[in-house]
Amino acid sequence: MAKNIVKLTSKDRKILYELDLDARASLSMIAKKVNLTKQAVKYRIDKLIERKIIEQTLLFVNGPKLGYVAYKFYIKLQNVTAEKLQNIVQDFVNHPFIVWVATCEGTYDIVIAPVSRNNVHAYQLLNEINRNYSKYIREITPLNYIDVSHLKKSYLTDTKRDGTASPYWGAEPEKYNLDEYEVKILTSLCADARKPITEIAREIGCSVDKITTRMKRLIEQNIIEGSTIILNKELIGITYYKILLNTRFFSEKEEQAFNEYAKSTECVMDVVRMMGSWNYELDIEVNNVYEFHSFMLKLRNKFTENIINYDSLLILKEHKLNFFPFKEHYISP
Repeated sequence: MAKNIVKLTSKDRKILYELDLDARASLSMIAKKVNLTKQAVKYRIDKLIERKIIEQTLLFVNGPKLGYVAYKFYIKLQNVTAEKLQNIVQDFVNHPFIVWVATCEGTYDIVIAPVSRNNVHAYQLLNEINRNYSKYIREITPLNYIDVSHLKKSYLTDTKRDGTASPYWGAEPEKYNLDEYEVKILTSLCADARKPITEIAREIGCSVDKITTRMKRLIEQNIIEGSTIILNKELIGITYYKILLNTRFFSEKEEQAFNEYAKSTECVMDVVRMMGSWNYELDIEVNNVYEFHSFMLKLRNKFTENIINYDSLLILKEHKLNFFPFKEHYISP
């Protein structure tokens, strides 16, 4: 944890909350919500970026709508120096089919989220990693994503979560055919989700109307699911854990109750359903290990008959998060 925790003002917290809800929200919309002028909001956002409190503006691209499925590979390393670890992480960051890369403390050392066109492609990716790093990998635990519900950082303003729909990643794979402009739009927005339409049009070399029409279609087709911000959790005193759960539910009602409880709990940021050694993953953001321990006690006591066992990882650093990294390898269905 950082030695010097940044103390956020209430106005900054409100601005961050609005950007978390929608990273593309206009300055005038945010200004109205936080009772500031547009100029004041712009100044504060620029400062939050300059101070690296906002690390990234993130576009949610729903991969299954484009025919891609996702996996998680939990990797335990061996014989690794700090330099070699950095090299391996950078290789994963540069990989066109890996969406997310993080280093962690616990049972595993690295977690990555590859996407693939099918199970054969996923198997090839797994074999590629095993071949390239056979000397350094002790174990890889692969899991298949079912879906992900991303929840809002209500702790920023101490607000209760309402029934507002969350960005979603999942569903049955489909075959939406992106045209060249849509590929370029997604690529541009994944680099900066707040990029203005006028700038995208200038960058791509087409009219604003064409960009507006394409974006509207991508949203209507649920390919663009929303946008948010990635915060420097260390700077603001937040600790990030992943909880891996092996669960058993005796009815749909029991599983629904578990989902509703997780999604209503302010420290839970993502609820992930998976298939494999673990079948649920919860992303938790808390102030310290004691809050984490308290949450786990409540969760295990409430769902004693449903949680068979669990593991937890302390996420040390997220090195990559891009829901459309395969742009240069995109294959039109």
